[in-house]
Amino acid sequence: MKKVFLICLLTVQCHATQAQQAIQWKFDWLYGNILKHTKHLEQTVKGPTQGAELSMEWTTVPDLSLPARSGKRAWPAYYLYPDVGLSATALNLGNDTIFGNLLALYPYFRFHLINLKWIQLNLKTGAGVSYLTKTFQDARYFDPNGTLVLGRSNAAIGSHLNVYFAMGGELTLPLGKSLELAGTFSWNHASNGSFYQPNSGINMLNGGLGFRYYPSANRKTVANTAWLTLKRTPVDLPVEDADDKRFKTGLELIISGGARQLYYRDNKMFPTGALTLVVYRPVSRQLRLGIGADGFYDGVFAGVNSAADATQNTSRFKRTYLTDDLLVNRFRGGMSLQPELMFGKLTAGVHFGVYLYNPIRNLEPYTDAMNGAPDKGIFYPYDIEKEDGWFYTRASLKYSLTPHLLLHLGLKTHLQKAEFIEWGIGYRL
Repeated sequence: MKKVFLICLLTVQCHATQAQQAIQWKFDWLYGNILKHTKHLEQTVKGPTQGAELSMEWTTVPDLSLPARSGKRAWPAYYLYPDVGLSATALNLGNDTIFGNLLALYPYFRFHLINLKWIQLNLKTGAGVSYLTKTFQDARYFDPNGTLVLGRSNAAIGSHLNVYFAMGGELTLPLGKSLELAGTFSWNHASNGSFYQPNSGINMLNGGLGFRYYPSANRKTVANTAWLTLKRTPVDLPVEDADDKRFKTGLELIISGGARQLYYRDNKMFPTGALTLVVYRPVSRQLRLGIGADGFYDGVFAGVNSAADATQNTSRFKRTYLTDDLLVNRFRGGMSLQPELMFGKLTAGVHFGVYLYNPIRNLEPYTDAMNGAPDKGIFYPYDIEKEDGWFYTRASLKYSLTPHLLLHLGLKTHLQKAEFIEWGIGYRL
């Protein structure tokens, strides 16, 4: 998780240095609710989420008196000059005994969808790290007989340190040359990617009301004027650097590794890994599309229930029915569509995949497989609460160290359920 924070912070620092513009500040009061997407959250979510957020932002609008920059340093022009920011968030999660408080630090982009003198509509999206004061271990409750009561425990979060995602809209109204009134609505998520269990995660919908302040009285006017001027003259946008491999059709090979727990009662870690080969082609200065072949290794399927002595089983988890410790059960493979946005050295996207090889599909759900392994094809109806299914996704971040070498961070999921975090390195041709 520390690596996530460092990569995000370095990205913000890099873009802020390139912009060389005055900082603007924003303060929000936040109020919302935790979404009850699991049964235990229906029992444990009590009050609303409440808190505050402080942000500092840098505009990426260039000084029009200077020569236009090109290539990787010119990425803001392709997005009509978004702002780059860093937010610090503090939230009370509405149940001090079970959930406690959440603290988050994350960089973000603020894209200008509508930018008029009297109103602005913006899109904000970012990711970083969060710290929760109460975890499953901290909030466990046992009845007088010593039985763990999940309905009175934090079965959503298994670790103090987690990733944090934020995405939403913002509407601003000017209150003068240096002040704006801002209203926001956002989706926020905290989880550890199943590194520690339990990990159903916390999803929130939060509304906010606050102010944005421009310390330089004319900074807002200059930025908006430049934004409108440059928007109306797309012919003046700079061109890409000739050596930027992302703007050419090519190949990427990425190898990743990680670890995760399967079941909170086991307290065991299992290795995970992924190997991806993708062919990509840019379709614009902002977007590229890729077709990938993915291979996955997940050590949790190492004979979960295969031991003759039940006390010696790898796990007590009752979702996948494994009677033998077979190496082939730990591998899955598929094909994925990989749309990605490009921001300088940073590339971000969500990949959508279908398993073509998946021996686990006939071993889930547990009860059905125990009564006789079903013969499922590539596509089949399924309940995500009982099995992984045929569809997988990956939230992906890539950072170019050189024209050929890159770092990769991914979160592989089955719908809303995280499987594991990918920490990887790649080579681009």
